[in-house]
Amino acid sequence: MKQYIRVKEYQKRLTKNMLLADVTKELSKDAVDLEEKRTAGSESEKEVVRDVTNYVLAPALNGFVAWVLAESMKQGIKRLYFLARDGYFMYQTAKFYVEELGLPIECKYLYCSRYSIRVPNYHLDTQKALDYITLGGLDITAKKLYKRAGFDREQRRRMYEEKVLPLQKEEQIPRDRLPEIKKVLGENESFMEILQENSCKAFPGYEQYLKQEGLLEDIPMALVDSGWVGSMQKELNLSLQKLGKKEALKGFYWGLYELPQETRRADYFTYFFSPEGEMKRKTSFNNCLFESIFTAPHGMTLRYEERNGEICPVFSEISEERKDRLGLMEETIKQWQKRFFKSVRKAPDLLLEQMGGKDVLTIIERNLEAFMHHPTKAEASAFGEIEFTDDILEYRGNKIATNLNEKELVQNHFIGKLWTKFSGNKEHVRQSAWYEGSAVVYGKHPEYHIFHYSCYKYAMNYRKQMVWRRRYEGN
Repeated sequence: MKQYIRVKEYQKRLTKNMLLADVTKELSKDAVDLEEKRTAGSESEKEVVRDVTNYVLAPALNGFVAWVLAESMKQGIKRLYFLARDGYFMYQTAKFYVEELGLPIECKYLYCSRYSIRVPNYHLDTQKALDYITLGGLDITAKKLYKRAGFDREQRRRMYEEKVLPLQKEEQIPRDRLPEIKKVLGENESFMEILQENSCKAFPGYEQYLKQEGLLEDIPMALVDSGWVGSMQKELNLSLQKLGKKEALKGFYWGLYELPQETRRADYFTYFFSPEGEMKRKTSFNNCLFESIFTAPHGMTLRYEERNGEICPVFSEISEERKDRLGLMEETIKQWQKRFFKSVRKAPDLLLEQMGGKDVLTIIERNLEAFMHHPTKAEASAFGEIEFTDDILEYRGNKIATNLNEKELVQNHFIGKLWTKFSGNKEHVRQSAWYEGSAVVYGKHPEYHIFHYSCYKYAMNYRKQMVWRRRYEGN
């Protein structure tokens, strides 16, 4: 499909809603000079990113933030913590709403990551630490496991020399071997000694940062994040509980596939999908692409250190290409919001309720499905180059739409996955974090591949939902 036809589809859906119609029409007027490029199929990558941001991502982001603010007002929440880095654009958007509408809510941005939270806590529960370190993923190696554990270069070298694991450092570890790896690591004195030493060293800075950011204050507060499992909320609550906080933090999420063990369902709120259902949305949605797009123009939080009497986060590096793309998106979203507030004149409560309501959500869903599940070649090419890892640490060089050949695309079909699982075939199957993007860019028959992959996604989400029901509804 030509990109200009796709843009027209996005626009048509948006103009059906009174809240979104005016801003969409204004954007369409400004885009007249691009019509010839769109029609000819020569639109640049930046123009594709701008189009998708204006007609898909900005409405989705604003719908979610409006819902979060509306729910917070209903529940008497006075402070919202937006978690880095998925919460960066959410935070910027929420601040805009709070200022424009004069809402009695304080918005704060919390610099953190699964890594910066888990490493300081490893020494408090080493069995849980080993669970985190040996979690499955798209590609797991000994090097990644040691990095997850918080080991620096010299400590990793020592592990290789001592041959703690019977593996080469870059050798792929099959998922079914991870329980064995966990046992080996847990029984190795050198590994466990370094693990606990690093954790104890990291804990004071982490503890002081939580106090500094006001998380121990006695006011109604909640977290805001993209979601998927909700583990950050549980881990932050455990940390705060150890520091004396009595009231547990609630959390607002774009979507959750499941919840951590031993958590209260009533403390987790979802916008787009929940553990209980929304199977169609889950199948057409791509959480990897979502978090790769809605991320921050700064690196991942690695740890905390004191500078001039203040606890500051230490970041990993990010590429200039990523900064440029995020800068373009940030400016586009800001302009979208300015146009939106210029075109809409409603009471704050009514605006939040309508923008965060089901009518807008239905339009957001359809445009997101088109972009994520059935992207045009221009969209798959523009966004498919984004670097991505599903690990708690970043690694360079992995594109979100991996270059898969026809055989590899078929191996990721539902039947292909079953064959690999039950045939005894130990061949490593390459995967793509955005399979649909890979199918469109590299596949000969994209829709055929996407259909069969959708069957696999549906089955996986159905299985998760059944596990959820047995755990919570069966009690």
